[in-house]
Amino acid sequence: MIAAGCGYHRAQLDNPLLANVHTMAIPYFKNKTFEPEAEKIFTNAFMNEFIESRKLQMVGTNEADVILYGTVRSLKEESIGYNENDKSIDNILQMVIDLQLEERTTGKVLWKRKGMRHGEDYPILTNDIQASEASKRMALQKIAKDLAERAHDSMMMGF
Repeated sequence: MIAAGCGYHRAQLDNPLLANVHTMAIPYFKNKTFEPEAEKIFTNAFMNEFIESRKLQMVGTNEADVILYGTVRSLKEESIGYNENDKSIDNILQMVIDLQLEERTTGKVLWKRKGMRHGEDYPILTNDIQASEASKRMALQKIAKDLAERAHDSMMMGF
């Protein structure tokens, strides 16, 4: 039986622990920070990374061979640039996440990373709060995308 036109194909996995894995689910990340919607941003970034790689088919948690659980553990903001009036004009946003990939049926942990961290700087516009918040959100999205890519590559290659 050949499925034509669906566009889905399974790419080769280098991690022997994933040899018989075909499907994956990513439930919403837990958010242990006070950053609104951090769990949504990270969940979406990780889902997009795995969908784009086409190495595993994304499905619901009840059908998945494996489930990737994630926690946004911490967020830290620091000023790294100041203007002549000592007002912050540049911040760095640093995030820490924990990840665990488990077999759905047995709960066996196939891959785990605690304390994955990444940071991104962003400008602060002192007289435009909305623009500053948008800048921070873009930094958060970039961090999520970069961490998703790193985790995906590590998981698929067996590191």
